[in-house]
Amino acid sequence: MKITIGPFSLDILLLLRLWLPPAVFIVLCIGIFFLHDMLLLTLDDIAPNLIGIAWLSLLLLYIIGGVTFTYFYARFFRASFASVDARSRRHMAVLSGLPFYVLCFLFLLDMLYCLFVPDDTVGGLAAFVSVVGFVGFALVSGAYLLLLRSFLRRSTALAHE
Repeated sequence: MKITIGPFSLDILLLLRLWLPPAVFIVLCIGIFFLHDMLLLTLDDIAPNLIGIAWLSLLLLYIIGGVTFTYFYARFFRASFASVDARSRRHMAVLSGLPFYVLCFLFLLDMLYCLFVPDDTVGGLAAFVSVVGFVGFALVSGAYLLLLRSFLRRSTALAHE
């Protein structure tokens, strides 16, 4: 469904195909985090010295899951937009990371709010979460772009051989 407003054209189905997989991936990661939190509460009662290993396993799961998601998304991207010229595909690849950029921006706004509001109204945990969220999603956004570019470039290099 295309909506034409003056010289601009907004293809809603295209944006849905670009943004739905990263948004679903983010929701799945949040769900895994909450399940992991329940596991940590149980693990704290049983074996409190294994909590560090549990956090490390969650980090490794996120890294492996993120690389796998980006690989399969690059394959989906290549198959879906093969008819589009290379310049437009590059712009669409950058645009596909918008859900990650939005979360990074929201944590940045939260961090700025925590910095410029008097100390009585903002808790220490909120400030810590905003800083860690901003840095984390900035790293995730950058890694997503680099991995997607790498996976998309590698496929064209193999196709020319």
